[in-house]
Amino acid sequence: MPPALHISGLCEVCDQPAFGKHFGVLSCRACAAFFRRSGNWLKQKKCDKKNCKIFEQSYKCKICRLKKCYKVGMDVSKFQKNRDLLSNSSNYSQRSKVSTPQSLANFLGRPEFILCFEPDRTSSTKTIIDVSYLLEKASRIFQQDPSYLGPYEYKSSLERITYAMDAMKSKKMNKSLESCEMIGKRETLFFWELTFIGSAQWLAEFQEFRNLDMDVKLDIQKSVWTIWMRLAALAETSEYNRMNTLKSEEEEDGLFVCSGGARVNMEEVKMDLSWCTNYSAEEIARFMGPKVGANWNHLLNDLTKLNPTNTEFNYMLLHLCLHDAGKKYQGKVLEATERLLGILADNLHTYYLNKMRMTNYSGRIAQMMKINRMIELELRDRREKNYLANVFDLYKIEYSHPEMFELI
Repeated sequence: MPPALHISGLCEVCDQPAFGKHFGVLSCRACAAFFRRSGNWLKQKKCDKKNCKIFEQSYKCKICRLKKCYKVGMDVSKFQKNRDLLSNSSNYSQRSKVSTPQSLANFLGRPEFILCFEPDRTSSTKTIIDVSYLLEKASRIFQQDPSYLGPYEYKSSLERITYAMDAMKSKKMNKSLESCEMIGKRETLFFWELTFIGSAQWLAEFQEFRNLDMDVKLDIQKSVWTIWMRLAALAETSEYNRMNTLKSEEEEDGLFVCSGGARVNMEEVKMDLSWCTNYSAEEIARFMGPKVGANWNHLLNDLTKLNPTNTEFNYMLLHLCLHDAGKKYQGKVLEATERLLGILADNLHTYYLNKMRMTNYSGRIAQMMKINRMIELELRDRREKNYLANVFDLYKIEYSHPEMFELI
């Protein structure tokens, strides 16, 4: 293709710099646009002053301007319907030399963080992992009497569920942490099962939750367990950090506690992802692996600084879980979660007044909700990346209940 032709000079209408031919006349863009709008307008009208100067710091008289357009030969029939790429600006000839697309991602139609992925390694044929047994276990837990209730009576559901979390945590705290250096299929599925069952046992202590229909309870559980897994691990890590028992003096930051009482160094842990994808851990690091949790270090610092009481933390966790479940499922689930959140807000108010002797606690709640909003942003990012991973068939597995794994 020959280089773009640059046509320049002065506009024959207003004597300003021209930018190519328009309607058959060398003209500026302003006059071309004016004639396009006004070509069949005001023909019968006359200017009282006659022969006004067309441009004098601004365009003054529309009638004289249109008259001048006709005088120099502008014609609406000469409108260029299929205008080619001839230059009509002094800068275009320089820009036209750059023929590369805006970015490789735009050119290929694929996000830049998966440009290196080979299409023949995508997985159109999937292995189905049946997780219905987890829902059956949760259903049985919700039908049984709560297992963590002691001989004491609790005045509120928030107090009751806090006791359950403390009882579960105390069992872990009494055991020494084992270092996890490799995470593969066995470890992953083991962690998931422990988390799913643990979150169901925790929710079962919420009396008003137990009164819901079973289908609503299971829908909430499907959404809750992955958030519970992340935030509970964050809280346990913060607790170990406060006790200075998570790392030795030689070790740096980046250590987290995960389900099963394991200690994981996010920078050094090895990931075996061959069971779920054809790509290497390096190629898929933006979707899975240590880099995914990098921002959780900031959340951990904020949570440690806030140092919430166990009751406050359980409120934060319940608020985050129920809000996400209601937004996700809508309908009956949304009605149920909003009712439960109202109950929890009343319980927290009673806790601050009677236990903490605090009448002005709005600043405290604002700090808690700030951390929750940061976590919600991380969860949203996680959900969007999983959506992209599914669109491009990065994984070679599917789940019998995929809605349970949007945040994995």
